[in-house]
Amino acid sequence: MEVETMEQSMFFLSLLYGVVAMFLLVPPQEARSAGLTLENIFWKQLGSQSLGFVEFQLRRTTMNRLVASLLPFGYFALLSVYHPNVNKSFFHYYGLRASLAVAVAGIALAVYYWKSNWSSHPLAVMLGKHGDGWRNVAGTINMEFRRIDKFMSGGGNGRVIATESWLVKVGVFSVHVSKLSDTCLTLITSAEVAHAQGDVMRSVQQIAIRVTSTNKAVKDFMIYIPGLEYKDFRSQLPFVPVVNVHGVNIQQTLHERFLSAFLEQVNRNETYRLPPNTELDCCLGCMVATPDTKLFKQCAGAEDGECRNCQCRPQWCLSCMARWFASRQDQRQPETWMSSSAPCPNCRSRFCMLDVSRVVNS
Repeated sequence: MEVETMEQSMFFLSLLYGVVAMFLLVPPQEARSAGLTLENIFWKQLGSQSLGFVEFQLRRTTMNRLVASLLPFGYFALLSVYHPNVNKSFFHYYGLRASLAVAVAGIALAVYYWKSNWSSHPLAVMLGKHGDGWRNVAGTINMEFRRIDKFMSGGGNGRVIATESWLVKVGVFSVHVSKLSDTCLTLITSAEVAHAQGDVMRSVQQIAIRVTSTNKAVKDFMIYIPGLEYKDFRSQLPFVPVVNVHGVNIQQTLHERFLSAFLEQVNRNETYRLPPNTELDCCLGCMVATPDTKLFKQCAGAEDGECRNCQCRPQWCLSCMARWFASRQDQRQPETWMSSSAPCPNCRSRFCMLDVSRVVNS
């Protein structure tokens, strides 16, 4: 009975220690939001990411590797304190010594990086392969990271950053860098993953992309971009070639999908014939396109429902009208948009999608 109780206690202690270890190295979004991360705890030692992005990553990855090397020894030391009888076991005897060797190696490696003024760190070595010395490359990346015109995606444990000249993948223990002028992207696969939006779990497309450099000294690496952010990602890398040999379909954004559905519904609605000799100004929304929509009640009787007949002349193009309609909906419940209504952007009369007609000339 006593042996069984000790085994249960060891199991729960091991489980708790494993959860704490994962929490330290790969903190969940809730912990990052609350500031409960190693980066925030040791912010004075790590420095400012905004002022020195590369230097921050050098210290951060070294810290994470050091913590990971100390965790096994901490586990066996904890077992020795709470369960002294386990010291006699074969597992604990050799596990403690092996974990101590790993901890000493981790400390020695961190000291080695620090003593070499970071020149021996894998990130510094990688930057040196791009030429001009790793410190000059780091200075360029630091300068571009401080600008606001950059793409950033992902959480603290796996971020993708695209600046004017560089593509960077930030991992827990490593950082990969590729110069955009030497880069080629290959779309590998796409998968649906669960993503929390407030209190609701939604399915989000995740695209796996292999980054290949024409610089043979730089190894390939994988990045993962949400499908809804792919358009912004590509706009940051307009001259980087993309190969899609696997035929990966990029998911449209929510507003793009709604725009397609809005257009499809309007094309099924009754058209509005423009009176002869009627001149139309530019669309009030974009000030570029010619107005091609007219609102008039078609969904029910004249006094039925909340929709009302709109007396405004055509002043909006279909694309802007769809965007206006979407902007007046509950953004947390996109599934209700198709059946909802919105106020006319001019007279505020309520209308639904059935009340939007295309304008045709007489």
